[in-house]
Amino acid sequence: MPHDKFAATRRELSDALIERDDEVALVLTALVAGEHVLLVGPPGCAKSMLLDALLGWMGGRRFSALLTKFTTPDELFGPISVAGLKADVYRRVAAGKLPEADVAFLDEVFKASSAILNALLKVLNERTFDVGDGTTVRVPLRLCVAAGNEWPSPETGKELAALFDRMLLRKAVHPIRTQAGREKLLWGGDHTPRLSTTITAAELNQASAEAARLPWTDEAAQALQAILVELHREGVQPGDRRQYKAVGVAKAYAWLEGAGRVEPEHLEVLQHVLWDDPDQAAKAAQVIARVANPAGMRLNQLLLEVEQILSETEVRDLAQAATAAAKLADVEKQLASLKGNGRVDKARAYVRDQVRKLKLASIEAI
Repeated sequence: MPHDKFAATRRELSDALIERDDEVALVLTALVAGEHVLLVGPPGCAKSMLLDALLGWMGGRRFSALLTKFTTPDELFGPISVAGLKADVYRRVAAGKLPEADVAFLDEVFKASSAILNALLKVLNERTFDVGDGTTVRVPLRLCVAAGNEWPSPETGKELAALFDRMLLRKAVHPIRTQAGREKLLWGGDHTPRLSTTITAAELNQASAEAARLPWTDEAAQALQAILVELHREGVQPGDRRQYKAVGVAKAYAWLEGAGRVEPEHLEVLQHVLWDDPDQAAKAAQVIARVANPAGMRLNQLLLEVEQILSETEVRDLAQAATAAAKLADVEKQLASLKGNGRVDKARAYVRDQVRKLKLASIEAI
């Protein structure tokens, strides 16, 4: 079954890539929904590693490029046919290039020239490509993941704004933040994902079809309406296209979660969809969490509290360690009161493990 393969791949990617659970879920959601993803963050945050593993899992034809202001259209779309020119026909030879790819990874996408950006728009949105002689062909592209080190500025021009809008799911990627994550990075050995399955084109089509058929609960539909109203009040007004496509993204995420219908908590994924200005992303996330998944919002707050406690504790100071352990035990009790799901269980296990480490460190200091 396609869902079993998606679940296994999601788990294996998350286990290998430190603190990249959200990015893994986002990319897999986009693949099911038939949309594209933009990941923005500094180099060395495992963006390429995630995509390399996913590309290997899917097979098919792949295309990757690091874009600069000097990148030419030939590098993405293929050179002009010499034989065609001899016959007075202007036509590109796209063999091995983006127009023939099933999956694409475009690094530093916003550094591309206007000539490239204009051609990208049709490839990404309409899945078509003009080969150069007026002939338009369909492209097989299922998923494009674009990456950049920074968000585009409002002054970057219409082409860049249009491309930014084509990336329906967008997320900031941060370096590892937690103490446990840093320990795993330093001492956990090789972090290259090793996936136990592969997936076929037919299975991907089946996954998309199953997700598209998921119904919405009345509560989820009402929650989405309430989110859009609250966002408007906060000055966040996503365009009509984003609002329309948010429905499909929520279905894809619910399917990935193994649900039989879209529930309010599945709308949390829309924090990566329902905004146009990067400065509005944090506000949109707060509104969506408050309306759709207050338990998830509280979970995030408690995890931040855990990291603050750990960062302020000198473990070899017995008094500090004892105080920190007591605070963490209280946080664990608060987590236990939240609606049970995989994230809550994982968070509780993490807090218990930190309490155990604090006690071991205190014993060693005696």
